[in-house]
Amino acid sequence: MTLGTGGGSLLQQDTCSSRVEPESWMGEALGSCEPMERIHADIARVARTTFTVLILGETGSGKEVVARAIHRMSPRASGPFVPVDCGSIPESLMEGELFGHEKGSFTGADRRRPGKFEIASGGTLFLDEISNLPAQMQPKLLRALQDKQVWRVGGTKAIDVDIRVIAATNVDLASSIQSGGFRHDLYHRLNEFGVVVPPLRERGEDIVFLAERFLEMTNRELKKAVQGFSEDAVALLLNCRWPGNVRELRNVVRRAVLLADTVIEAHHLALSDGPAPGGLDGPGPDEPIEGDLPLKEAVRRVVVRAERRILTVILRQTGGNKAKAARILQVDYKTACKKIRDYGICQT
Repeated sequence: MTLGTGGGSLLQQDTCSSRVEPESWMGEALGSCEPMERIHADIARVARTTFTVLILGETGSGKEVVARAIHRMSPRASGPFVPVDCGSIPESLMEGELFGHEKGSFTGADRRRPGKFEIASGGTLFLDEISNLPAQMQPKLLRALQDKQVWRVGGTKAIDVDIRVIAATNVDLASSIQSGGFRHDLYHRLNEFGVVVPPLRERGEDIVFLAERFLEMTNRELKKAVQGFSEDAVALLLNCRWPGNVRELRNVVRRAVLLADTVIEAHHLALSDGPAPGGLDGPGPDEPIEGDLPLKEAVRRVVVRAERRILTVILRQTGGNKAKAARILQVDYKTACKKIRDYGICQT
């Protein structure tokens, strides 16, 4: 017995058809278990307002999908949706990235450049990983939200902006406020309405549903016809804690579709639930390594395990701050982000 796929999927954020009703799209993209039904209701309730929204949830749980759903159901749906990853922008460039700059305002500023606030005017600005916003930028963001105006770096006049702001974080901002890392007034300005996205492990009914959608998407991508999941594979999916949440599930299913011929079996699922047995140095001396592997592939697998474990530990130490983790590990930010994404590492 296999569990097969159903109708068309709308999980890919950048390929959602405008012909689909927003409520229907939400069910396809987010799942429809009881916790997510409450999220659907929250989205529908707040979308038509002008409230700023703060979305809380673990890494990979679908916070940006929720933000896009709010935008799509709002009166601003025809305007732009502009995402900004606050953790990926160097501190020295943050103000110019958000508010823009004038020609000649600093070395290398050879032309006027609008910021994300101006680009998002008429639509929605999504500030992801808001907990990484530098301290000196927080009062400037607060002023921009209150006045609905921005000043370009080097500018001499205020520029009116018409935006709706949605922010997201995987960090407990209340603790950051107590430690002085985040302003309480900015927190309350962003949190006019809060949405908490539950982790995938608390959405058991949606695990198989989402796995089917990812299966169908990957079939189309790879031009394959994998029919579904075996009972053993389904049992594994349901018993995994999914530390990387929906993003990890997607990666696991995509790899399984690549490996499978007709049905996804349990051995096709590369689940990474929990730390590697060998700790920071990868496999321990008693952990078996497949004897029929070429040396190069065996070494690659050991390196992957070690890198995943090290990244997991450092991210825990930095409270999920990827920029700080990259500095500690002395790798560039993009490399760290790619490995975190590829390994499905949860940052909370």
